Amino acid sequence: MNIYFHHSYNLDLLNMLDILIDDQLGEHYRQEYAEFGQALSAEARNVLVEVSAALGGIQISPLISFALSVIPQFEKAPLVDLLLDQEGFQDAIQQNEPRLMAQKDQLTLLFQVLAPVVREIELLGFREYWTSEYLSTLEDEVVQLEDFILHTPVVIVLQDLLTEQFLPEEMHVYVCALNDGKGVRLTGHNAITDFSFTPLNVLDFSTHEMIKDALGKQIPDSLSESLTTDKFIHLGFEKSKSITGLTTIEAYIRENLVEAIKVYLLFKAGLMPDPINYLQTYKQGVFVLAVILLDLFYWNDPSNRPFKTIYEEWLQTNSDRPMMELYKESLERAGISIGER
Repeated sequence: MNIYFHHSYNLDLLNMLDILIDDQLGEHYRQEYAEFGQALSAEARNVLVEVSAALGGIQISPLISFALSVIPQFEKAPLVDLLLDQEGFQDAIQQNEPRLMAQKDQLTLLFQVLAPVVREIELLGFREYWTSEYLSTLEDEVVQLEDFILHTPVVIVLQDLLTEQFLPEEMHVYVCALNDGKGVRLTGHNAITDFSFTPLNVLDFSTHEMIKDALGKQIPDSLSESLTTDKFIHLGFEKSKSITGLTTIEAYIRENLVEAIKVYLLFKAGLMPDPINYLQTYKQGVFVLAVILLDLFYWNDPSNRPFKTIYEEWLQTNSDRPMMELYKESLERAGISIGER
């Protein structure tokens, strides 16, 4: 498995579609709004407003970015050409993301409506502006991230725990300058991050869905069935509902497994020196099972042993023990009193 980092003019161009009609974004990106917002035609502005309203008020760029990411090397071809290439888009969906076929016609229509607006923003000189204001900084950020991945065991840890056959051959992370400090998930476990992200933020966001998918292929919900009746796990689940939006205890347990692996990954990469304490505070400490599993990793080096094997053995060994006891023991080994929680 390889992780690749890129900057993308096309994705930042799509970000401009929201900056030009969103008051909060326009305030945040005052220079961009002053440069292009005032010069944008009323017709183009009305198109953006109508599209945003048709989408229920959500931002335009994340949806378009997600849809276009089914096209191989979408970040390199001229954006207007991509938006108008109906046949190419259909072929890419059929080959790479068949689940989008049901939305193909709506997306194609949306692309056609937005293409003239994108063309107008480019005619106003956005490429020259982006190149002079951001390209150098983005290139530096990409180089730093590539160097970071090269000198940390991130990929090795992922392959050890999740086994290479369940991981994608490659993952692409696109670093943007105008993404409002947010991450956006793309197809194929790829992601958009903001150049304000630290390496920890980048890995935390970009690996989440990949880890979740790899676990889903190996660990059925039935394997964790014994945990669904544990009172402490139930308490964690009930507390998590309003914070995470998770609606079933099975989904809650799955998310705990993801967080345990992801936080261990960040720890091994040298980005999180105190992982147990982090989980104590992250989302108000609702991922209690993740704390127990992270403690297991910490004291029992999982190198060269798949997570599924480790998890099955742990379940068998602790099938009769209350999870509250294991949780307390995990905190004690980390030097944390239960009263500090």
